[in-house]
Amino acid sequence: NLTAGWLSDKVFTGKRGPVNVLFSSLVILTLLGLWHTPGAQIILAGSLMFCVGFFVFGPQMLIGIAATELSHKKAAGTATGFIGCFSYLGAAVAGFPFGKILQDFGWELFFVVLVACATLAVLFLLPLMGDKRKEIQQLNATR
Repeated sequence: NLTAGWLSDKVFTGKRGPVNVLFSSLVILTLLGLWHTPGAQIILAGSLMFCVGFFVFGPQMLIGIAATELSHKKAAGTATGFIGCFSYLGAAVAGFPFGKILQDFGWELFFVVLVACATLAVLFLLPLMGDKRKEIQQLNATR
């Protein structure tokens, strides 16, 4: 997502955390909009689905970049692989529980769980709001 990268570089001066929190918060808002969109509003629902995907991809991309930047230069590949491993693991196991919730309990609980997960994502990303790059660069320089 070029928008997330541009925002983090130009607007937030290289800080990835604020953009991750912003995009994840916008995921919550678009999910709430999608949840309450009437079924006949196909164009609105499609636009909101696009927005969910757009806002999800920003943090997905920037978390890998942040992990690389926050690790030692000799561990950049390991940090990226570690993040990727858990990302793919999460993607692999998410389908069954969400499908089961939808099948057994319907769309209402499905959207409740999606919004709860997006809210947890924002809460987990909040510690990245501070800029730790200088501290880490100084630490890496002493090694």
